[in-house]
Amino acid sequence: MKKIPFYLLINKLYNMSFKNYFNHLKKNILCTEWFKKACKDKKITIRYLSKNYFSNEIKNSYLKYKKDTVYFFKLFLLKFEYKEKLENDNHLKLLNVNIKNETIFNVVSLLFSLQKQFLNTNYYQDINIFDRKTFIVKYYEKYNSYIDLSILSKILNNVLYLCGNNIYKLTYLIPPKRFLYSLYIKELINSDISLLKGDSQLSEILFEKYGIKISRRTVCDIRNKFLIPKIQKKKSFNFYLYHENFYCDKKKLDKLNISHLENNVKGIYELSSNKINKYPFSKNSILYIGSSKNIKKRLWTYTSEYAHTEQIRNFLEKNEDVYFRIIKTLDYKEFEMHFINAFIDMNGELPKLNKQRVLNANSFV
Repeated sequence: MKKIPFYLLINKLYNMSFKNYFNHLKKNILCTEWFKKACKDKKITIRYLSKNYFSNEIKNSYLKYKKDTVYFFKLFLLKFEYKEKLENDNHLKLLNVNIKNETIFNVVSLLFSLQKQFLNTNYYQDINIFDRKTFIVKYYEKYNSYIDLSILSKILNNVLYLCGNNIYKLTYLIPPKRFLYSLYIKELINSDISLLKGDSQLSEILFEKYGIKISRRTVCDIRNKFLIPKIQKKKSFNFYLYHENFYCDKKKLDKLNISHLENNVKGIYELSSNKINKYPFSKNSILYIGSSKNIKKRLWTYTSEYAHTEQIRNFLEKNEDVYFRIIKTLDYKEFEMHFINAFIDMNGELPKLNKQRVLNANSFV
């Protein structure tokens, strides 16, 4: 078997997906005879980098974030201690794993502490803005150890984490600065500020309101890259504005109000609350967008224990103030698709109670 140079093996480990790394640990270390014998002879001691871990595989996620705490998949917290070299240089395999596990643990611990507020709100204006080179400086200051930019990039691109019902790449926590600036520019253009006179004024307001210092030319470049018009004429925004008039009045979700609806009506419906929710690009009270060939029958399910998704059932059990409104249409499936796509475009993700999917910063760039 051809030997792979040490540094190449390290790089290979950083590029591994959850499944591949999991299989590598079992096949090349944990299930081997040399490892079992070394443990029995007390030549190897197994430690863990943290007590916060989980043992069941979760959608290929290295880790999950819950209630301000980071939990790692248990095997990815392994740290092997050995006092002497092992036969056939097998101790180098342990060293490789130690280096990868500890580096990822340190990167995640620092990154999540820096982005704690954003992790809790998922609202982009709460994100701490810095680039990868700045993060490397912060990493050195905290751990007195240098991390190469290429290694950091491999970690950010290959490590997935679960937060709520979404799966993200670590890149989601260090998005490109220009992408973040584009969100602020988009918000200013779609805000109530009247008589915006162009990119020079946008540049001035960005600095005055958010402390973002970029030139008029840079504002123009960002608008062109992210297809942001100078005035508020966004397709999704207009789609929502136009169809707002077709919704019936908002009513509380209860049996009395549902009983007044017509039977066998096809259409789309929206669930909302009196609480403002933070989305990556904006804030609003919308919780769910759905459709049905019989809206009355579907809404009835929300007043019983048979609500059609577990997430909605759990939410309704804990919250009484939920409201609905509907649009009657024979093309309910197509309308639902357009409304959800427009919602994602304007807000950065699906409504809170809709079925979630994998997201990362590159989805928006």
